[in-house]
Amino acid sequence: MEQVSLSIIHLRTNRESALASHQIYLNKSPSFQRSYESWDDTMRTRFIESIILNRATNPIWTVLNDSDESEEILDGMHRITTALSFLNNEFAIKGAELLQLDAKDYNKLTFKDLGMDVQAKVRNYNFTFNKLDSSYRKDLNKLRDMYEILNRSSRTLNDYEFNKVILGPFYNIVSEHKERFIGLFLNRIRDTRGNVDNEIIDILALSDDLPKCWSSVNNIKDEWISANLGDTHESVSKYVEERGETINAKLVFICKILAEFSQQKMFSSDSKVFRRFYISYKFIVSRCAHYIPNIATFNRVCPAIMDALIREVLVDDIEANLGCTSRNAVFQKRLISKIDEILQKEVNAEGSCRRFSKKMIEDKLAEQCNVCPLCKLAISAEDKYEGDHIVPWTAGGKTVPENLQVVHRRCHQLKSV
Repeated sequence: MEQVSLSIIHLRTNRESALASHQIYLNKSPSFQRSYESWDDTMRTRFIESIILNRATNPIWTVLNDSDESEEILDGMHRITTALSFLNNEFAIKGAELLQLDAKDYNKLTFKDLGMDVQAKVRNYNFTFNKLDSSYRKDLNKLRDMYEILNRSSRTLNDYEFNKVILGPFYNIVSEHKERFIGLFLNRIRDTRGNVDNEIIDILALSDDLPKCWSSVNNIKDEWISANLGDTHESVSKYVEERGETINAKLVFICKILAEFSQQKMFSSDSKVFRRFYISYKFIVSRCAHYIPNIATFNRVCPAIMDALIREVLVDDIEANLGCTSRNAVFQKRLISKIDEILQKEVNAEGSCRRFSKKMIEDKLAEQCNVCPLCKLAISAEDKYEGDHIVPWTAGGKTVPENLQVVHRRCHQLKSV
């Protein structure tokens, strides 16, 4: 445990200044940290009030990164960032939010407006630092456990914030496409606490084969993450290494779908209408990316798809049409089934569907008596399996039951080697 003044923290958060002063660089935004969301005026003002009154605050927790010769903030990033921001005159105290200091003496004052004695109090305010050794940086699973412990008594972390320690490499891929998604589709969603990232991951998960049983979109996403990324830093890194390019390509394809739908004015410009149909839009985009193999095919079938979707899905009485009284899990399942039905019909009409439908796969699996024709072993309920073209798609094989065999995923992958 160590006491460090704000002026020293200010010096240490600049790498060059820290090195010149023979101090360890303090990284307030390491890769595992959640995206910074500034506190509101109330929280910022009351924290600065605590500093001026020299109240004790919770410790700052850091992790030694010996490979980078730095200490990285694990917990307390908002406190440090707010204090430094005030020291740099980036915001003013809001008098109405003060609890003990006299509002008329401090209202609208920045750091430079304070008296010299108060400025000294702020500069010399000591933060307590608890330091974790480098083993936490080398074992991100251990780091996540500590992160959970430290946050149990504070604001509950959402899935994005909690998982960022482990899923960092995957989130890095997603973040590369955020601006494009925001510009095309997610501009009405406030990008705080990973909201946009989570929406993109929802779309990714919904664009894959869906679980046989699910209760919500979050449930689909959680199962997708578990099945593909796993729950350790090692499994995530391996997935990104092996499948990173595929995920990038999928996200690029989805953005192209969004761009075409936007150009064709599929999405309402009326905010109220957009919010009403948002879940339908989200499902439509995701399932298009599931059933349609490439942008050339999508552009070819887009007019027919849009006509059917606008007529049968994007209607005010969609709940009643699907036999639902609310937008619960039953409604969502029926909505996806309706969208899938339209897409399968329109894409198959073009003779260009590469993916076998879920029903075709299940029917064929039963016909095969649950035996993989490649390895001759049983396909159990726990196994991962896929539809495979007997005559390859690239060789002109059609996506029809006669050209389908259901095989273990591992057998399918070996076949492609």
